[in-house]
Amino acid sequence: MAELTCGDGSVLVVRPVAVLDRDGAAYEVTLELLLDGAVFGQVGERCGFFLATALRRLAGPVSTLESGVRGWAAAAGHDPDATWTEAERYLPRDRELLALLARDPDDVTSAGELRIRLRSDRRWVCGDPRGRWELQQTAVVEAWGDGGRGVRAVLDHAGLGAVLTTLLAECAAVGPAPP
Repeated sequence: MAELTCGDGSVLVVRPVAVLDRDGAAYEVTLELLLDGAVFGQVGERCGFFLATALRRLAGPVSTLESGVRGWAAAAGHDPDATWTEAERYLPRDRELLALLARDPDDVTSAGELRIRLRSDRRWVCGDPRGRWELQQTAVVEAWGDGGRGVRAVLDHAGLGAVLTTLLAECAAVGPAPP
């Protein structure tokens, strides 16, 4: 179970729960959301694969698109920094890493939602004579419950990695047994 302290001081618990077939055998997991100990929602029917994919994407570079644009610019004889700066203006600012909605496609949207967005913040550091840009990546975890209430927690890169790793380990413990 992963615990996140939200901006309003409440505690959001994300807990994997086994999804059972007609015979009572676990075949996948879903996530139960608890807010301050009370049931808040249930999201992500069959979400084990999506959690594993999110963790793998988090371990990769911040933006493979950036490296592609810079590589193209260098090969075409353009300045990679200027090309990236120009192209970056047209890209979405925050990248959604994971979005899990209510358990079934026909559930109403107020039945629960969990979204994780990656946000890159840049700030200028004047330490040495030339200065440099410092890039900090944070994760914004937003959850919406059955009653339409939403909460938000902000984590650093390592904190999000720890949350996803914990959830995957618990999914393996409560989910289907290997054949």
